[in-house]
Amino acid sequence: MSELLPPVDRSNKLADRIAVLRDRYGFQLLDRTNFDDFVTAPGHALVMFTEELQKIPETWDLTIILPEAIKSAGISVRVGVLEPVEARALAVRYGFRIWPALVALRDGAYLGVIEGLKDWVVYERQIPALLAAEPCRPPSIGIAVTNAGTDAGVSACH
Repeated sequence: MSELLPPVDRSNKLADRIAVLRDRYGFQLLDRTNFDDFVTAPGHALVMFTEELQKIPETWDLTIILPEAIKSAGISVRVGVLEPVEARALAVRYGFRIWPALVALRDGAYLGVIEGLKDWVVYERQIPALLAAEPCRPPSIGIAVTNAGTDAGVSACH
């Protein structure tokens, strides 16, 4: 009879991947103590809201896609990453409902969000569009509001 293999500890796998994003790509690890300073700093910022891989395995895919999409789009932007516990605590500010999420900001002002995992080309096309958008109020939790003509799960201001 074969022995059962121990379960894979995916939480460490995500933490290791976030460390790669920090060390190789310059993404900043955010938490409740540095979040406001990061998002209100001058210029454009993206914030990746992650979730536990056991709950939302697509989180892993976004950690792979995002650096390449930014590079391919040829944009310069500060990128912050929130680990799951911190992401859940801060997500209510932006009203998205699908994880993982990528929030776009300029000078602290909300520009829009890409909810859930999308094809690589959506990130390549939508990130520059979001960063060029006019600031607006984030949607509230409850009724999802999106602009007509935007991709499903990609929300600029409403």
